[in-house]
Amino acid sequence: MNKKPILYQEQVKMPNETIGVNCFFYDCAYAPYVGLFPLHWHECLEIISVQDGYLELEIENKKYHYGAGDIAVINPNYLHSGTQFAPETKLYCLMAEMDLFRSRYVETVEENFINPLVEGKISFRPKISGDEYLNELVRKCFRHFNGAENGFQLMMKSLLFELMYRLFRDYVQENHMDPKKRFVPLARERVNTILNYVDEHYAEKIRLEDLVDVVHINKYYICKIFQQCTGKTLLNYVNAVRVQKAVEKLISTNDSVTQIAFAVGFQDINYFSRIFKSIMNVSPTDIRKKYRREE
Repeated sequence: MNKKPILYQEQVKMPNETIGVNCFFYDCAYAPYVGLFPLHWHECLEIISVQDGYLELEIENKKYHYGAGDIAVINPNYLHSGTQFAPETKLYCLMAEMDLFRSRYVETVEENFINPLVEGKISFRPKISGDEYLNELVRKCFRHFNGAENGFQLMMKSLLFELMYRLFRDYVQENHMDPKKRFVPLARERVNTILNYVDEHYAEKIRLEDLVDVVHINKYYICKIFQQCTGKTLLNYVNAVRVQKAVEKLISTNDSVTQIAFAVGFQDINYFSRIFKSIMNVSPTDIRKKYRREE
C-alpha cells in the first residue's frame, strides 16, 4: 500500500531481491484520501494486522470491517480494495510470494497446501479476530525484515512458515464456489487490462468501443466478465475512480470544484456532485473543508 494508490497490480515488486517478501508499517494519518487503495489483485498472499483504528476492505465483492487486533488475509489472486479507514488507523502489512513455500523437489507441502491455495480450491478466512499470537508473528516479521542482522532471510522464512502453518491449521476453508464462476487467468488478465486503461484514461471519455480495441472481445462480454470479476458495473467503477481522483485534487490543489469535475472526466457538474456524494457520503466542498481544517 503506497501513499499514491495504484489501480492494478499483477506482480508485486519486492524491495529485497534475496527474499520474496515485503513487510511494512503504515500510518493512515498520512494518507491524503478516503480510500486506502483501489481495486486490484496480485499473486502474493497479503496479511494486514490492524494495530489501531478501523479498516474496511472489499474482498471478492464482500465488505469486511476490521478493528484493532483484527487480521485481514487476502488470498492469492483475490480482487480487493481498501474502501474506508480512520485517520488514527495504524497497521502492519506483510506480502509474500507463494514461490517461497515451494521446493524443487516433489513434496506433499506443495501438493496438499500451496497448489490448492493458489488454484483457489481452498482459502484462508478473510477476517481473523482475537489471535494475538498471529499478530505478534506479523510484528516479528516486520522487525526482522527491517533489521540488519546477518542471515535475516533465514529468520523470515522461519516466521513465514510458522505463520502459514497456523493459518492452515486454524483458518483454512474449502471453497465451494461453482466451478463455472471460478475466473480463469485469461478473464483476470482482461479485467486487469481494463483497470489499467481506466487508470490511464479516466479524464477522457471512456467508451466500450475503446475497450474492445484494448482487450479484443465484444463489448457485451466485456461488461459481463467485468461485473463477474469485480461485482461492479463498468460505469460504477469508472465513476468511483474519477471520484477518488477528484478527492486527491480537492485536497492537493486550489482548483474549483467545477474545474476538478471536468479534469477527472465528468462532463456535468450536477452529475458529478450527485455521484460524488453517493460514493463519499459528503459533498466535494465538505471533503476540502475537512482536510483543510486538519492541516
